[in-house]
Amino acid sequence: MSVTPEDWLNEARRHAGGPDEISLRTAISRGYYAGYHQALTVSHWCPRSPSSNQDQGVHAALIGRFNSVSKNLPGSTSARSIATYLSKSRAFRRTADYELNATVRPNDARQCIQFAEKIAQLTVEFAGRYAEKP
Repeated sequence: MSVTPEDWLNEARRHAGGPDEISLRTAISRGYYAGYHQALTVSHWCPRSPSSNQDQGVHAALIGRFNSVSKNLPGSTSARSIATYLSKSRAFRRTADYELNATVRPNDARQCIQFAEKIAQLTVEFAGRYAEKP
């Protein structure tokens, strides 16, 4: 059985309306991963960005790849926007998953879901710049 980025997003939406903090934290985490996995689907069109920090994690590296798309290349605006939304949602996810004493609000979950939805739209735009035209 496989899971899609849309499945992650639907799970985030389901939890966003939950009655407790753990539901909000789960919505944020699933929302981030919806955007992350959606971004992965088009990341093969991004250059491998050179990293000054070889210990950079895969999440930061993915954001860096989208940021490294040259402004001269097609889709650079979409790529940089993907990086921005992914970075913002990653910050929410770090708080939700690791900062157990931090306050997590319903708006945080809604925003993370909106970021994932925006990433999904932007990946379509980005792919449209590279995919073969009939």
